[in-house]
Amino acid sequence: MRSRPLVTTGALAATVSVLIVLLYAGLIGRRLGDPGVLALVGVLLVVAALAVLTWSGVVAARVRGQVRRVEHLRPGVPLVVGRPTAALTAEARSLRAGTRGLPPDTSDREHVVYAFLPDRVELWVRGDDAPRWWVTLPAPVATGTVRVGRTTLDALSLRDAAAHLQLVPTSADARAWTSRAHRAAAVERTHALLDR
Repeated sequence: MRSRPLVTTGALAATVSVLIVLLYAGLIGRRLGDPGVLALVGVLLVVAALAVLTWSGVVAARVRGQVRRVEHLRPGVPLVVGRPTAALTAEARSLRAGTRGLPPDTSDREHVVYAFLPDRVELWVRGDDAPRWWVTLPAPVATGTVRVGRTTLDALSLRDAAAHLQLVPTSADARAWTSRAHRAAAVERTHALLDR
């Protein structure tokens, strides 16, 4: 399954590369049919493709590393990858839990990990040695949607007497680049983990 953001980024990089070559060729008085211009277009397209692949690999490695870190600290606990939201930032401020790694401090491609222990759901932010905070189970679950970047995603909200946690599950198997089907499967898995 292809990830739309990755394909979109690749197409944008390729388009910008071609436009740069055409602008440069126009400035030095060369035409598109000239051999040097076509070679430059080819080189820039290859460089753009390598840059997009490298960037996607770095993001994927960061997500896998974050999941491995939580697995090491919470062995055997089911984990789901999710996206940070402005609601998490607001809750972090109210709990004085720190907002590092949460919007607007993070890029659109940042991830968080939810750990589903028998008695609570923990929020883990990249780089933390302990959960940022948690909600004790059982807790009422509200469903809805949230906008993360340009995408509208399914969200689950949990609240106990002490805290609120908005879950935006995107992957049940440590993927950084998820399709709609992966996100739907992550939401189903999250519901199943909350209902056990």
